[in-house]
Amino acid sequence: MLLVAFFCTLTAFIMVIMGVIQRPSHAKLLIGVYMVFYLIALLTVFVSLPSKALFNLIIINAVSGLVYLPFLAFSSPKVTIEGPDETHRPHFHSNNRGLNVAALILGLLFVTSAFGAAQTRFGVKPVYNSLKIKTTKAAPLLDKDATPIAIAPKTVRNKMNKAMSTVPNTSYYRLGDLQTQVVKGKTVYIAPVEFDGFWRWQRARATPGYFIIDATNVNAEPHFVKQSMKYTPSAYLMDDAQRVIYNRFPSWVQEGQPQLEIKDNGDPYFIQTVYKARGVSSRINYRTLHVVVLNAKTGATNLYAAAKAPAFINESIASSTAAEMNDIFGWYGHGYFNAHFNKTGVKEPNSNGTEDGVTPVVDKHGNISYFNDFTSPKTSADSTMGYSMINARTGELTYYTGKNIGVMDSDGAKKIAEKEYVAQKWSATMPIMYNIDGTPTWVVSLLDSTGAFRSYAYIKAADQSVKAYATTATQALDQYRVQLATAGSTASSTTNSKITKVKGTVERMVVIPNGNNQNVLFALKGHDTLWTVGSADYPKAVLMKTGDQVKLTGRINASAKTGTVEDYTNSTFK
Repeated sequence: MLLVAFFCTLTAFIMVIMGVIQRPSHAKLLIGVYMVFYLIALLTVFVSLPSKALFNLIIINAVSGLVYLPFLAFSSPKVTIEGPDETHRPHFHSNNRGLNVAALILGLLFVTSAFGAAQTRFGVKPVYNSLKIKTTKAAPLLDKDATPIAIAPKTVRNKMNKAMSTVPNTSYYRLGDLQTQVVKGKTVYIAPVEFDGFWRWQRARATPGYFIIDATNVNAEPHFVKQSMKYTPSAYLMDDAQRVIYNRFPSWVQEGQPQLEIKDNGDPYFIQTVYKARGVSSRINYRTLHVVVLNAKTGATNLYAAAKAPAFINESIASSTAAEMNDIFGWYGHGYFNAHFNKTGVKEPNSNGTEDGVTPVVDKHGNISYFNDFTSPKTSADSTMGYSMINARTGELTYYTGKNIGVMDSDGAKKIAEKEYVAQKWSATMPIMYNIDGTPTWVVSLLDSTGAFRSYAYIKAADQSVKAYATTATQALDQYRVQLATAGSTASSTTNSKITKVKGTVERMVVIPNGNNQNVLFALKGHDTLWTVGSADYPKAVLMKTGDQVKLTGRINASAKTGTVEDYTNSTFK
C-alpha cells in the first residue's frame, strides 16, 4: 500500500538523487530527510487506514509531495556557469530535472484531487440513482405484532453498564456498541465487552465475551455470555478488528465501525459494511454494498455481497449507512444545488431513534429493517411526509406515503408525549409509527433522567388529543383502544369496519367524559365487542345499568373488537 501511495514522490526523489551525484553531501541530506518523512507517512497510514481507492492514492501522493517538494528545491544543486571574459559575472541555475518533474507531477495530482473532491461533494445524483428505491402510495402501516422491540437503547445501555460488575477483571473493560439481532427466533440486543485502553489490552489480550438482553420485555435483565474474543474493534495493532479487515481487503472502503453479530450457538463475529468507491472520488455505490465477516476468535475473514451474507447476519447494512441513505434519498433526488436552493421535492429525515438516527424494526419473519420518518425542510412544519423502511440485508429502501400525509411527525409525537410528564422531566425516545386497528399511531417510550424506562405513550398521529399512557405495552394498547372508541374514530374511519345489528344483556358499563358530553362504554353478555354510545345522540344512554336489555345497530372494527353505536334502544329503561 505504501509503495503505491508514495510512488510519485519516490520517483521524484530518485530523479533528484540522480541529479545530485556530483554533490554527495546533498544526496545524504535528501536520503535522511526522505527516510524521516517516509517513517512519518508510514505511521500516519498505519493509524488512519485509508483504503487503496484511486481517490485516496491521489490525495496521499499530493499531500506527501507538497510536504517533500520544499526539501527537493532547497537541496537542488547549483551549477556555476563562467562567462567568456571578465566582463560577465558568474551566475547560477538549477540543473535538476527531477525537481521540475516532481513539481509537474504534484500540480497534476492537485488538479485531479480537486476534481475528485468536487465530484464527491457535488456529484450526488449518481449516488441517489444507486439507491434501490420502492415507493408505495397506499402502504400498510407497521403492524404491532411484527415490531416487537420494546426497550429503548439508552435503557439497555444503562442496564448493561450496571451488569458490568459480573465481568471478570471488570476494570479492564468497557461496554461496546449495541446491536439489534434475532437469535434463535428471538429479538435481542447484544453488545461486546471491549478493552478500556492500550495497557488493558496489553495485559488481557482477549475480551471475555458479550452481553445479551431480550428486546421485547421492558423488565428483562442482561445476561453475560462468556466467549473469548481476540479480534475486537478496541484491540490494538494486528488484533484490531478493523485493521484485520483492512489488511485483507485494502481496496474496499469501510462504512462505519465493525459491529458484533452472533450465531445461534453463541459464536461471535464482527461484521463490516464495505464498498468500492466510484472513479476519482469517494462516492459510494449503494447497489454494490458488501460485508466482511470476521471470526472474533480465529481472525478468519470472508467477503460477501450484502444480500448474500450468511443467514445469521441480520444487518449487513450498518445503521450509520442506512442513515446516510435516508439523507441521500430525502435531499438529493434532484441534485446538490436543488437541495440547498430550490428544495423541490426535498424531504428531511428526522433524527430520531438510535444514535445513528434510525430505529431497527423486526418483522414476524425475523427480518430487520431501519425505520425513519420524513418531514418538510421548512422549520415551521411538523407533519410527516412519509416514512422509509430500509432492509438491513439488501439495502432496499421502501418509501411509504399516501394516506399518512398530514399526520404529525415523530418530533411532534415526542413533544406531545413529554408534555404529560413535564414535572418529572421524562424524555421521549424511539418513536415508531404503528398500525393500531387501522389507525396511524405513534408509539413512544418515555425515560427518566437516569435512562430507565417509565412509560409507553400511544398517540393518534392525526389527532394528538387521542392518547394513552401505561407502563406496559398491553395496558397502553388497551387504554388507547378505549380512547379510539371514545372518540368515535375507530369503527367509522377504518376499512375493516362493518355494520351489524346486535341485541343482548349489558354485562359491564362505564361512563367517560368526552368534552361537554359523555360516552358510555359497555359490553354485552356473550359478545367480546366493546361498544361506545354518545350522550349527544342518546342522552338517556348515561342511565344504562348492568342487566339492561339493549338493541343496537353499529359499526364493528373486527381487528380491534370495538364498535360505535349508530342506532340504540334500551328496552329495560324507557
